[in-house]
Formats: sequence, C-alpha cells, structure tokens
Amino acid sequence: MDDSAIRALRNLGLSSYEARVYISLVRNGALTASEVSSQSRIPFSRVYDVLAALERGGWITVEQGRPKRYVPKSPRETSKAAVLNAQERLSDWEQRVIEDLQPLFDEKTRISAPEVHILHGSNNVRAKLNVALGQAERIVLLSWGIISEEDIDFISPTLLHLRDKGVKFQILVSEQTLTDKVRRLILAVGDGRKRKEIYGGGAIIDEKQAIIMLTTKPDESLAIWSRHTELAELAKIYFLYLYNSAQPLT
Repeated sequence: MDDSAIRALRNLGLSSYEARVYISLVRNGALTASEVSSQSRIPFSRVYDVLAALERGGWITVEQGRPKRYVPKSPRETSKAAVLNAQERLSDWEQRVIEDLQPLFDEKTRISAPEVHILHGSNNVRAKLNVALGQAERIVLLSWGIISEEDIDFISPTLLHLRDKGVKFQILVSEQTLTDKVRRLILAVGDGRKRKEIYGGGAIIDEKQAIIMLTTKPDESLAIWSRHTELAELAKIYFLYLYNSAQPLT
C-alpha cells in the first residue's frame, strides 16, 4: 500500500521524502522529529526541512512543546486541497502560455495563412470597411476613385472618431469625386490630395489590412479584403506613388 500511496502523493506534488513522512504520520499519529526520522527512515539531517515543506503545503500541523510534535491533516482534506492548488497552477500556466505564445502564433498564422475575402455589394463593402477602420490605431490611407453621397454619410462618423483618437489620415480622391462635402471631410480629418482620375480605390489600415476596390462603377461594388501584410505593403507602395504625385487639396 505504501508504494501506491507514495506514487499518488508524488503525483499530487510531494517529493519522495515528503510522501514517506506524511504516510508515517498518518499511520502513527503525532510524532516528534526524531520519531518521524525513525518511522519513515529519512535521515535526521533532512527531517526538519521535509516537515517544514509539509507544513507550508498544508499537509501537517505543528503542536508546540518540548519537543514539538507533528500532526497529519486528514488525507481527504489535504488531497482535495492539493488538487485545487494544482488546478490553480495549471490555470496560471495556461494563461502564461496563452499570453506569451498566442500573439506569436497569430502573427505566424497571418503570414503563412493570410485571410482573403471577396466582398460583393455596396452594403458588404461598407460594413467591412467600417469594421477594418474601427481597428485602426496609427494611420489610414484612403483612395476614392468613386464614392457616393451615401458612402460619405456612412463613413464620416468613423473617420471623425478615429481622428479624435489620434489616427492619422492620407486621402487621395479623384476630381470627379471631389464634391464640397468630400473636400470638407478630407480636410477635417487629415491630409488630402487629388488626381484627375483614380481607377478603383481602397483603404490600407496600419499596414496590416487592405481593402482594394475592383470596380469603378458606384452601383457595382466588388472588393478584396485581406490581412496579408505583404499585400498591404504593396498596396501602400502603390498608394504613396499616386499620392506623392497628386495635387494638394486647399
């Protein structure tokens, strides 16, 4: 019975010496340190360290006197407490693993298996753009070849909210899209420039997400959304090429 009990106690976190001392106390009741050494066959030079560890772990109590006597707690009580403590430790370790490694996994997954979605219809494109913009933290690059009044009304509150959060904007717009309302919005949120024509359009958010418009007709919305960082970087390079050669808004 002692061998199986020792294995069980060790699985609950006790060392071999601690398990043998605890079993000796359970079998014999309260013992002095010298009696513990004799009954458990633990070197006397180690007994006090082992007893101190068992006391800290809640397996035994100490009766003060001359000499002190060491009293085992109920195996039912102590084993349940040990299980609960182990569960807490496992939970802490689980949280540490998640906090330390999940961001690395997510970043690697984005690189090796990027998300790419095809968006059909103006409502779906607007909704995805609004969600992506809502995740912006630093900078947003916007290109508007065609944008409707409805699109402007939909996106304006989001852009103004991001501006108030400190997000920076660079917005490129075609001359045919540059209404007074569009001009006021661009100048209200950030830097803007215009070109005679822009084919398509899109958005690049924090160099992490890209939405690329594939049509130039306002009634035929088709776009690609991707979290592929390399695609976002390529889209940024093309955007800046167009932006830097465009005319500033005044």
